[in-house]
Amino acid sequence: MNINSKQKKKYIWKPTATKKIFSYREIIGFTLLVLVLSVVIFPKGKIEKLILTEDTNVELSNIYLENLIRITKDENLMLLLAERYIKLGYKDKAVNLLNFLEKHQNKEVSSNAKILKYQILKTEYFSKNTSEERKEELKSQMRRIILDALNSTSDLTTLEKIYKEALSMAFIDIAYKTTLKAVSISKGNVFWLKEAFKQALATENYKDAQEFSLELYKIDEENRLIWLDKYYNISVVIKDYKSAVYALKLLAEEDKNQEYKYYQKIVDIYLYTKDYSSALNVLNMLYSKDSKNKYLWLDKIAQIYLLKKDYNQAFNLYNQAFLSEKNYQKRKELFKKSAELLLWSKDYERLKVFLSTYYKEFLDDKEMAKFILRTALATGD
Repeated sequence: MNINSKQKKKYIWKPTATKKIFSYREIIGFTLLVLVLSVVIFPKGKIEKLILTEDTNVELSNIYLENLIRITKDENLMLLLAERYIKLGYKDKAVNLLNFLEKHQNKEVSSNAKILKYQILKTEYFSKNTSEERKEELKSQMRRIILDALNSTSDLTTLEKIYKEALSMAFIDIAYKTTLKAVSISKGNVFWLKEAFKQALATENYKDAQEFSLELYKIDEENRLIWLDKYYNISVVIKDYKSAVYALKLLAEEDKNQEYKYYQKIVDIYLYTKDYSSALNVLNMLYSKDSKNKYLWLDKIAQIYLLKKDYNQAFNLYNQAFLSEKNYQKRKELFKKSAELLLWSKDYERLKVFLSTYYKEFLDDKEMAKFILRTALATGD
């Protein structure tokens, strides 16, 4: 029984010795070979993308990056590694790497390193454990770093990062400086011109805002009238009335439906600046062109002559209109205005002649008869 049971027992093989298949030197050599082949096979920038998209094991990919950097000395990979250190909370590692990159001769690398250092401070700034006193210190450091980053870069992508960060921390002056630099680099870029316009207003740089709005009028086809209107309003605010008139003339050309409204504003500006001659030129043009509002413009022309105390010219204006008008109601209004002007100017002899010549036309109108009687009595005759 014992013998049979021993025979039936399954035999299990056990190795009596082991052998090391690969030495540590061979493993390291193989790893280096893989890294070198990766550098050769993948074009610049491809490796970073692969790591970002296929990052299932962060620690392993970081080791891969560290070894790859030892071979390539690639500053973009260093920036990527520093960014990953920050996300993983390896602050000291990130700072050491960024201190090195910040001194890099390539200004773009240096600028991006500064932005990452700024991010480290920002994380601490918004930590719930950070005291108000410490926040003030951090904000001051962040301001200095982001300004240094701005001065180090000419890359639009980097400038956009700086701009967004400056806005997020309410560094309005830095945000404005960023837009100015971006506008100078990217001539005719609508996005940056719009942002520069907004920040110029925010920082009360109205002259710059005026220039940006005019530039946007020229290139932003969909919003031409909007930008022209902003240009006009800013010109008025800074008392640049010559530019305001220029804007209104352009608006009158662009928006024919509102043409006379813009010319009315031009007249208002000329009257405000006491440029009566220019105002009269515009009004005479409107009087001859706009038949619908003919007498509105006539009254405004007369008002200017009254401001100049040129009563004779004002009377001649109304008198000529009276003589050429056929409509009874209009003739009645013009008759009254002509008579009143002679009365105000105390030209009683001329008033007597005017009344005696035309009064009979209006005697059937009780109101006009009373007006004629009062006016005749006022002459003392």
